[in-house]
Amino acid sequence: MNKVATFILRAKHWQIFLMLGVVLVFVESFSIHALTVNESPSGLIGTPALLYGAMTALGMAFVLLWLWAIGSFLNSIAQPRLVQRTALWTFALIYPVLYLLLAAPFFITPGLKYFEIILPFHFLAFFCVIYDLRFVSKGLALAENGRSVTFYDYAGPFFLIWFLPIGIWLVQPRINRLYAERSGALGSAAATNI
Repeated sequence: MNKVATFILRAKHWQIFLMLGVVLVFVESFSIHALTVNESPSGLIGTPALLYGAMTALGMAFVLLWLWAIGSFLNSIAQPRLVQRTALWTFALIYPVLYLLLAAPFFITPGLKYFEIILPFHFLAFFCVIYDLRFVSKGLALAENGRSVTFYDYAGPFFLIWFLPIGIWLVQPRINRLYAERSGALGSAAATNI
């Protein structure tokens, strides 16, 4: 596991909340400033529009990085018969950020001339984010329960992660506990092999 993932898995809920909050507050403050200066989203053109798109993608990338770290970890500690397939999940992690970067200019163009073209890609990005939430919440239930689960078993974490600022406070401690248990088990196994 790389250093970024290890940091995210060991970070306390308030640290993740603070990091995410700083990024999102910065994005939102820029948005409010840009909208008050230009008086409408269609007034965002040129460099401010690209900067806004890049900052929004940065916020989304941080959230998806958090989901990637905990999803990868949870999938790695699940029992072999319960491991989830990761091909679709990998696509679902990458696509929303690429979509935000590439579609931002279309959102700031006055009028709705590109609306019909971009709408299917927008829905795909939304589906990808929902799938990411499902993958991680199901992985948490699989790791904690050690058996097959239904949506009823992981609906709580699913909605907590969906409402991210609240979910971080309740989901991250569970991740910390699982990571500490896993690290402790690996440490004691290594000590007995010496």
